[in-house]
Amino acid sequence: MIKKRIGVKYCGGCNPTYERGEMVKKLQFLIGDRFDFFPYDQKDLDGLLFIQGCERSCALESLNPGKIPSFSITKETEWGKAIDWLENLNKKKGD
Repeated sequence: MIKKRIGVKYCGGCNPTYERGEMVKKLQFLIGDRFDFFPYDQKDLDGLLFIQGCERSCALESLNPGKIPSFSITKETEWGKAIDWLENLNKKKGD
């Protein structure tokens, strides 16, 4: 099985309401056997996660010039939605 390559872009961290790095660690722990996580500017990504520290959403989604599938997390309680998005991405691009 080939793991899907997911890019991660963090916001600037000016006013985070949760630990953004812990969010990615949690996702990696829960579903990491099917995904590898990389900085957002890597090539050949299957998806892109924007980790927003608050609902202001300043991690610019315009940094997705290739328009690959993306998902934006704005609060700690959205980790389940992020897993759903990753699972759907895995199905759409499944091997």
